[in-house]
Amino acid sequence: MLQRHLWVSFLEAAAAPLVSHQLAIRQEIIREHIATHGIVTGALFQHQHTVYGYCESDRAVDMEHVWRPIMGDLLQHIPTANGVRCTMALPDIYHDGAPSTTTPWRQPGYQPTKRVGSLARLQPDKYCSYVYYHYIRQEEQPQGFNKYYIIGAHEHTIFSYQEWPATRDTPAPRGSLRTKLTPNNWQELMHEHFELWADQPPESQEWIRLPCIWQY
Repeated sequence: MLQRHLWVSFLEAAAAPLVSHQLAIRQEIIREHIATHGIVTGALFQHQHTVYGYCESDRAVDMEHVWRPIMGDLLQHIPTANGVRCTMALPDIYHDGAPSTTTPWRQPGYQPTKRVGSLARLQPDKYCSYVYYHYIRQEEQPQGFNKYYIIGAHEHTIFSYQEWPATRDTPAPRGSLRTKLTPNNWQELMHEHFELWADQPPESQEWIRLPCIWQY
């Protein structure tokens, strides 16, 4: 079954201003390489010296094996519990939709008009609360607004990916919960969880939009 992946990589200081140009130069090589790993679609987004990625694959795959051969010279190689890596998977802490064996994940001919990657920071003492409320919403109201919306976490920073226009299946799938615990004051409650970005307009103080530097 189709698998969704979120990850983060850290750019070498000298590579940060050049990564978009380098990806353009390597476009054909990248496309050929990722196809051998079963990648069917994806995108990369940049924030300063950090790259956040999303992709879908038709088989199990480690993003380290996908991106190290084609971007390893641009990325920092960091010691982790799984060895030295240049990609770190982001745990899925919320998804509005998930691939299934009963409904096509992407209809024939579907193409998003825009891929959107956004970044937010949680107050460290609010992390568990944020995950708790999102799990409830995920399982009580699956595909409530956009089946392609997904959030991954790296420490107390969270990255979200979505595609526009918003897409939902009809009828919506059923979640695992039959409760009604999702708070009615969702936006107000979520606002309390964020460490706001300074010098941003009100609509961008929680989530900032990241430039898309590559898509497939």
